[in-house]
Parts: sequence; C-alpha cells; structure tokens
Amino acid sequence: MTRTTRLALVASIVSAACLVGAGVLVVAAPHTASAEDRPVATAAASRVERKADLPRPSTPDQVVSGALDTPALADAVPFAYAGDSITARPDSWLHQLEGDDRLHAVGGYAHSGYRADQVLAEIGPVPQARVLVVEVGTNDVNQAVPLDRTIANVDAIVRKVGAERVLVVAGPPSDWTWSRWGADRRSGQIVLTDALHADADSHGWAFVDPFRALRAADGAYRPGTSPDGIHPTAEANRSVAAAMATAIERTAS
Repeated sequence: MTRTTRLALVASIVSAACLVGAGVLVVAAPHTASAEDRPVATAAASRVERKADLPRPSTPDQVVSGALDTPALADAVPFAYAGDSITARPDSWLHQLEGDDRLHAVGGYAHSGYRADQVLAEIGPVPQARVLVVEVGTNDVNQAVPLDRTIANVDAIVRKVGAERVLVVAGPPSDWTWSRWGADRRSGQIVLTDALHADADSHGWAFVDPFRALRAADGAYRPGTSPDGIHPTAEANRSVAAAMATAIERTAS
C-alpha cells in the first residue's frame, strides 16, 4: 500500500470514526492495553498459532516520569519523552538509551496502557529539552478513539511540553487484529503511522519509524521480535533504541 493510498484511507477512517458513539469509544474509562484482546487468523497462520500458546498480554502499572539520572556528557542532547508502554516498559528504547552518554532524558512522562489524552493530562512543561520525542497513539487505536482526536492530543502534548524541536514516532507493528473495543489494531497502526507522519510534516517536525526492521509486509511483527504481538522483545528494542538515538541527534542538529 502506497503512502498516498494510506492517507486516503486515513481520511475515510476519520470520517467513519466520528460516527462512533461515545459509549463505544470509552475514552473516559480506566486505561487498558490489551488484556482482553484475542488474535485472529491471518495469512501468517504459523505466527498466530504460536501466539495462541502464549499468555494474554498484561498491563502492569509501568510508569516513567521526569528526568533520568544517567551518565551524560556535558554536550549531551537534552530530550523529553511522551509515551506509553513502548516507552515505559523496563526493556524499552528509553531505558536502553540510559547508558548512552550522548543523550540525556531531562523530563517527560510515559505510562503503559495510556492513550494520548491521558499522557497529555500527566506530562508537564520541559522547556529545557532540545527535542521532544512523542510516542503515543497505540492505545488510542486499541480503544477505537477517533484519529483526529488522537492527532489533536499529540499537538497539545507538543504545546504543553514546549521543547525546542519535536520528533514524532511511528506506531509499532501489531499481531492483533481485534480488541475489546472492536478495533483492528494491525491496520489501525498503519493508518495511525501515516497520520502521525502527515501531522509531523504539516508542522515541520521530524518523524521516525524505528520499527522498520521489526515490521512484516502485512503490518505484523516479524517472527521472534515480539513476545506478545504488541511490544518488541528486549533484543528487538536494541535496534529500536539505535534508530531512536540517531533520530534524536539528527533532530537536535
């Protein structure tokens, strides 16, 4: 699917999503990632069969907030982060970069299972950050939040943090094509990524897809790169962290 075709799909999905009733969106409900999700059969049947033998994904209360006390050079790039479990998990790209003394996380907020609006409510200004890394939206897709609302909250996060420059992150792959809210997470992540890219372009922000090496042609994870079809493995996060480090440095310069 070309990017032009995807952008057309974005517009149609936004229009359809706006017709969804508030009871379906459950936007004000407590955050839930995918404990109730169930994978369905796809062309990658062998991958789905392997996933079926794994426990359902859990949503532990994983939170990262504020500056990270890590070794940093005097001229290290100060950056802030806004994210969900892709950023907050113990083996995430953010934690993998803790030993990189060229970068210094000086503030931010990330919470597993949180939608963009929930991150917006918790994050504070980090004006000392040269770069803000925005990695949100996957839980919006899961909970069938209208795409235009997600993008509006991304823009609000950027305004609230007040960093000098912005780096928007693509949505991750997904092996799951169903959620308790009736969302197709896999196709939804593809649409989200194109919308985030378009939003970044419209504002003159940087954009990065650090999941390219992990994403199969159908939008799922490549075999062996995810334990649950939602998050990268610790090993896979090494490549994500490397891509993020390069993107943060380029955005800063």
